[in-house]
Amino acid sequence: MKKALSYCVLIALPFLIMEGFFRLLPVSNPPYLLPVSAEHPVARFQPNIEYLNSWGWNFSIRTRMRTNNFGYNNFWDYHSEDTTPLLMVIGDSFVEALTVDSGKSAAEILNSTVSGRGRVYSIGVSGAALSQYLAFAEFSRNTFRPNAMAFFVVENDYDESLLKYAVLPAGRFHYFEESGDGLALRRVDYERSTIKTFLRKSAFVRYVMLNAQLQRMLYHLGGPSCRSEDPYACEEPAALERRIADSKRAVDYFLDQVPAKSGLGGDSIVFVVDALRPAMYSAETLLKAQNSYVSRMRQYFMKQARSRGYEILDMQPAFMGKHRLDNSRFEFPTNGHWNELGNRVVADEIRKSAVFTRIFYEGPTLTTTADAGEQQLASPTRRTAGRDRR
Repeated sequence: MKKALSYCVLIALPFLIMEGFFRLLPVSNPPYLLPVSAEHPVARFQPNIEYLNSWGWNFSIRTRMRTNNFGYNNFWDYHSEDTTPLLMVIGDSFVEALTVDSGKSAAEILNSTVSGRGRVYSIGVSGAALSQYLAFAEFSRNTFRPNAMAFFVVENDYDESLLKYAVLPAGRFHYFEESGDGLALRRVDYERSTIKTFLRKSAFVRYVMLNAQLQRMLYHLGGPSCRSEDPYACEEPAALERRIADSKRAVDYFLDQVPAKSGLGGDSIVFVVDALRPAMYSAETLLKAQNSYVSRMRQYFMKQARSRGYEILDMQPAFMGKHRLDNSRFEFPTNGHWNELGNRVVADEIRKSAVFTRIFYEGPTLTTTADAGEQQLASPTRRTAGRDRR
């Protein structure tokens, strides 16, 4: 028994020392994702949690974050009973904005801007795509009754909306899948396992999985030997064309479903489409990228959205214009998400949009289209918005 105990101590001691060491470091410690089911169909995190987020093996990015009363990253709490004009910002990690401190995302900047006129709320979860945006839009319509919505659209939103291309594990989100002659929206439920809950308490395990990105490293080790900044460049031409055709179907279905899911007319929707980054910083690289998957899908999405009467904010001209002036960059050297400047530029572009101007500066806002096709006039825009600030 003494020998067995000695061996256990010898085996456990290095892990205990390692755990103690990593607890002294700024290891990322995000809140848990809550279960997704028929009872709670929309992904969200533990509410009212203040936490440290960090990125990279050397903690190159460190931010202080907060989930609000609805379990989304936002400096402000949300009030479903408030009737002041509301713009809901919907997206993935670019809305979640883990790479900038709480209060500095594009949506939070806009919310500060309209204080006294209305509210700007945001719902964003890393990994979400166009299909999940429909679920977020429906949840927003039923819970907050927004006067308008802004959707952030980025490079992986098109194909990853389809269950067949979803990055595994595919739980917690809604996806498009084949159904009869077309596509249908399907929810994939999520329940956090007991072992995952236990392991997440370890700073060492969080470092390996979240900071060192072990899962991503293993994926690339087992993936194709081709190496390229464009993740689609390694795909066989025929397979890439099939992916593009599937992605176009996903875009068409998404755009057709937005009015019903959001309860809004086309002129109360704005799509914020990210630039071709980092290709846009070099004329030569940008020219080479013009026929890439992302470039083709960006152009297709914007063309189809405009043809349906939606407002488009193409961030490429705005980013490129500022870059030419002062050589600005809008992401991090080790992370492709928008930095503080990128979020400010996005907020500025949204502020100049027709949708934003009408809601917050032009008196009564336009109406929404309910499922039955009825219209209702929104509240006057000069009423003071309630705030719950922490």
